[in-house]
Formats: sequence, structure tokens, C-alpha cells
Amino acid sequence: MKPLKASIDVGLVVADLPAMRSFYEKTLGLEVGAERTTGWGEMVELTFGEGCLRLLRPPEPPAPAPTGLTAALGIRYLTFEVADFDATVEALRAAAAPVEVDITPIRDIRIAMFRDPEGNVVELLAR
Repeated sequence: MKPLKASIDVGLVVADLPAMRSFYEKTLGLEVGAERTTGWGEMVELTFGEGCLRLLRPPEPPAPAPTGLTAALGIRYLTFEVADFDATVEALRAAAAPVEVDITPIRDIRIAMFRDPEGNVVELLAR
């Protein structure tokens, strides 16, 4: 497998598209790349660098998955490596995003983890 771009795209199936879009667009500052209706439901694509976060609301959303970093198998968190770490942490605190892991130094990086409106863990990373 050979990449065409220096990133990976991720899709989240959501129940409340307006709340999730507001969190990722307004609180975190991702930009809308596209909006469309697909055979699976309503989708908003939000860009971050070369990557894309796709929010998909199916006509009938499934039951929510367990929330928390280690609550279930599978993709449990999204990592955003950011230049404006402190300002982004403050934006998440101002939005009352639940803290999963407070600011933690690990060798030459700092991380912090919060939950989005549907309980997905969002990690911020600064080098």
C-alpha cells in the first residue's frame, strides 16, 4: 500500500450531527471541506491539515458505543497534533468538554484528552 497523501482520514458515525459538527468545527477549528448526502446518510467532511474527519449521521443511528479510552475494542481516540496546544486546551475547557486525561508531559511531548459531545476521546498532542 502506498499513500497518496501524508495523512489518514477517519469517519465517525454520529447521532447528533449539529452538536458534533459544532464541536469539531467551532471548538476545535476544523474547516468544512464538503457536505453531502450519501447512501448511508448525511455527511460533513472536516479538514485538518491533509487529513479529513468525516461525520456521518445515518437515517437511524445505531446505539452508542461505550465511552472512554479503554471501554471497548476498536478506535478509541483521535489524535490531533497541534501548534496551539494551550489555546486549544482552553477552548475545550471553555466548551465544557469532559476531561479524559489532563495535560500530561511524556518525554518531549505534552498530551491532553477530552471527550466530544458523543463521548469519543480526542487527544491533543504538542511536541
